[in-house]
Amino acid sequence: MAIIDILTSVAVAATVTASISPSETNTPVFRPLGVSQDALPSVLGCKPIHGAQPDATGQYSCNNLPGGNDLFDQYVLAYVRGMGICNVVAISRYIDDDQRGTTTRQVYKEATSLLASQFGPADEKVDHVATSKFGKDGMFRQAVIAQERQVFEQWDSLGTRFQNAQSASVTISGSEDWGLAVYSIFRFAHNDVCLSNLEHQTGLSGEDGE
Repeated sequence: MAIIDILTSVAVAATVTASISPSETNTPVFRPLGVSQDALPSVLGCKPIHGAQPDATGQYSCNNLPGGNDLFDQYVLAYVRGMGICNVVAISRYIDDDQRGTTTRQVYKEATSLLASQFGPADEKVDHVATSKFGKDGMFRQAVIAQERQVFEQWDSLGTRFQNAQSASVTISGSEDWGLAVYSIFRFAHNDVCLSNLEHQTGLSGEDGE
């Protein structure tokens, strides 16, 4: 299954949140979809996407996670040995939707509701057309695939409420071959530094893959 590069359509939080030891705070530990930051991909049953050795720095595909949800068809972890998991990306099934994105919009609504139930109202909401060419909802599918339309919600500064957390977001992305899909992304603390190390070592961005 293709995994679309969504870095151009999602606002990624740039603030790196410092780690806090459990003895210093009573805030809950961040465990998105039941995944702890120090978990090994192999222990979670995840397989390397690019043929790396188990638990080497890279991207990992998972069919299930301890706290997975039926909304999602696949999970992808970005992992750096010695640092831990950078982020967890949950991906819905790809939908061969109509031009209005009717089914995908409903999945998106359910995914955002799921995150809102955990984190409260989103800090950022974007649903706009970048050019007048895609100004009508009847062009929604085509606009998303062409990356002319941004649709996402993001929760920032989660580190003030959870240990080892940075941010989370939900977005719609698409592919001519696969259709539309909903991505939910959960970023651990130091995500940006972690991804920089992953890209340096592997050439991957950490929120995309094949």
